[in-house]
Amino acid sequence: MTRLVYALLVASAMSFAPLSAKAQSQPVAWSPGYAGACGECDLSGKNLTGWSLAGGNYSSAKMEYAFMRGVQASNANFENADATSADMRGAILTSARFSGASLSDARLQGIQATGADFRSANVRGANLQGALLVGANFASADLTASRMEAADLSGANMTGAWLNESILTGAIFNGANMTGAQLRNAMIQNASFKDVRFIDADLTGMQGAEFADFEGACVSLSTSLPATFTLPLCGTATAPAAIASK
Repeated sequence: MTRLVYALLVASAMSFAPLSAKAQSQPVAWSPGYAGACGECDLSGKNLTGWSLAGGNYSSAKMEYAFMRGVQASNANFENADATSADMRGAILTSARFSGASLSDARLQGIQATGADFRSANVRGANLQGALLVGANFASADLTASRMEAADLSGANMTGAWLNESILTGAIFNGANMTGAQLRNAMIQNASFKDVRFIDADLTGMQGAEFADFEGACVSLSTSLPATFTLPLCGTATAPAAIASK
């Protein structure tokens, strides 16, 4: 009887033992996330570091001061969301949608956002150092006083974007559409603007233009340039445009 009681006690203890997070001796991959519909939800201050948000709908969500470093959010919808001061460093945002969103003062260093949509977004004071933004759409976006050192915006749509007082040192804008863009007092040392058409753009007060690459770039008669800086008119082979600062 004593042996039987002992055996039953051992079996009972084993039945309540915590289960190991393994399946067939292999660790179980666990990736938390808010995938799916979370429109208008409140994620303010939440720690979502490393989570998967890919393909989810977070339109109009509250994400102020959220910790989102390294999140996987390709094709996610953040339209009109408030991500003021959010930390998204190293996030994967390929083809994500941020049109109308607030990303002011956000930490976006090293994000991968090729083809992402930032139309009319508020990105004032945000840090986009080293960001991969090839083909991204920043039409009418406000990037005033943002930091974009070494960011790659090749082929991006910057139509009507505000880049006034931004730091663009070493950034790449090759082939970007900068029609109507404003770069007043921007710092552009070592930046590359190859083949950019600055139609109706405002480039007055740019700093470091003599150290930037404007190969193949051109302007229109309505473009405002620094007083001592010239670029050829679009549609002409070599004719320089000596357009006075406005």
